[in-house]
Amino acid sequence: MTHYLIDIRLMGSVRHQIRNLSNQLQEKFNLGDKLVVPHITLAGPFSTRDEKKLIEDFTQVCTRQKKIPKYEVGGYGFFDDTRVVFVTITPDETLKQFRYQLSQAISPYCSLRNYDLDSADEFRFHSTLAMKLDWFTFHRIKGYFRGQKGVIYRHHPIRATLLRNSKILCEYDFIQERMLSRAQALSKATRMRDFDILRLWADGSLE
Repeated sequence: MTHYLIDIRLMGSVRHQIRNLSNQLQEKFNLGDKLVVPHITLAGPFSTRDEKKLIEDFTQVCTRQKKIPKYEVGGYGFFDDTRVVFVTITPDETLKQFRYQLSQAISPYCSLRNYDLDSADEFRFHSTLAMKLDWFTFHRIKGYFRGQKGVIYRHHPIRATLLRNSKILCEYDFIQERMLSRAQALSKATRMRDFDILRLWADGSLE
């Protein structure tokens, strides 16, 4: 079955920090395939029989968004019932509403899960570090993180990504205000353009 996912692909220093955390967990607890690629899930995984409409709705919601979503990265959290370890994400109101609008737009024809349908204020944003852990390893990791410093946030490109079976279908770049193909999304030149714009914002050259 084809699976789709909409997420924010972590980039820049945040991605490197979370990657390093995953590597530490792998070395210390031998987690194998229980680690995940750093990202912030907005919807899914889910299935649908209408990929064309999914791409159209994803594009429409993204291009209609006039403000760039933002978030802060903090410490660590745990879902005790599913034994998931994650980095806490605090979204601004723009990101909250953007995610909710996405879920509302695609819910009539996509097999969203219950948590995907949560209200804008109830949805719990996070970036998973490890999942499907056994009880003993989960509690060992909880103890391990008591002595770990939180992730340090720095500005980096913000993109919303639509994936099919873990492969990028398309990706919206909020900084450049355009939809990217898979090739463009993975392009170093496109990424460097984002960082150039961020630098201009930082020194006040762009309002």
